[in-house]
Amino acid sequence: MHDLLLTVTIVGVISAIRSFSQQGLSVFCGTLADRLGYKRTILIGLFIRSFGFGLFGFVDHIPGLILACFFSGLGAALFQPASYAYYAALSTPENRITVYSIREMLSNLGFVVGPILGAFLMGFHFQYVSITATLIFVFSFLLSLFFLPQIKTKQTKADYEGMIPQLRKVLQNRSFLRFMVFTMISWSLVAQLYIAVPFRVNQIAAGANIGFIYSCGAIVMVLLQVPFSKLSQTKMQPFGVLSVGTLLISAGLFTIGMSGSMWGIYAGVISLMLGQVFWQPMMNTMVSEFAGAGSIASYFGFNSFALSIGAMIGNVGGGYLYDLGSILGWGALPWISFFIVGLVNIWFMLKEQRSSLK
Repeated sequence: MHDLLLTVTIVGVISAIRSFSQQGLSVFCGTLADRLGYKRTILIGLFIRSFGFGLFGFVDHIPGLILACFFSGLGAALFQPASYAYYAALSTPENRITVYSIREMLSNLGFVVGPILGAFLMGFHFQYVSITATLIFVFSFLLSLFFLPQIKTKQTKADYEGMIPQLRKVLQNRSFLRFMVFTMISWSLVAQLYIAVPFRVNQIAAGANIGFIYSCGAIVMVLLQVPFSKLSQTKMQPFGVLSVGTLLISAGLFTIGMSGSMWGIYAGVISLMLGQVFWQPMMNTMVSEFAGAGSIASYFGFNSFALSIGAMIGNVGGGYLYDLGSILGWGALPWISFFIVGLVNIWFMLKEQRSSLK
């Protein structure tokens, strides 16, 4: 981007296009996966994303960069809901949360390795970074093509009613819509991790290694993801698990903001990461249970869209609270606000849990 001398406005527009193509189209792409089959949709998505990343390395104009962003986002919109639905189809209700926990554990291994690889590639021209990303997705495409088994879902092509009826079916599920609101609010708090930590580190110890802080939190997630998720499944109801996760996330943010030391930031990040250990596998498990057979990818597409709205609310709302706190001279404003939002969301989730048990 520096090579193209982009203005901040253009960067913002390009980022918005990427977000729209990835999260905004996930609703339709998830429904499409229920029609085409999960493996086929995963392969198409990986191929398109490979093309998008490859395009980044060879364009030298803004329209080409916009196309690259669109295709890379579209690829993710295709393979992400399909891949989550694939996990659900391969698992059973008894082991599903364990399957999703292993998925999150592997994802966080990438979160540990990613900053190291990124720091290494920073010294190279962006074209080499783009080619490296392209090769990673090409490798993923080949692995999926030859080693990913073709699975059959209970829904046949004849049972598929079309995209609009499929979307309407999801929107008529009132319980799932309430669930999406809960996850949207919790995810708006998770989104603060990438704003809160740099913000506080800059206030307390400017120049500290932020990537190392994130990596430490990711290591905690890798080590505890599977055992904690299995323990929570046996000891608590689903919304109870989400509530524990949300409490740890909001308490982590409160600790990050109210502590005046780097130790407090590390403790807050670990608490926030532990919250995700409880929260994410249970969220994915509940989405698959809401969906039932035949429309799992559609439900995951809607959930992905809801999370993107939560992230947008978190980014805009969090940024506003940080600025407002600075203007009013009350630095605690955002951190207390995050904690209150978390507690209110927990209250409504536990209320939903009690209603479902009646």
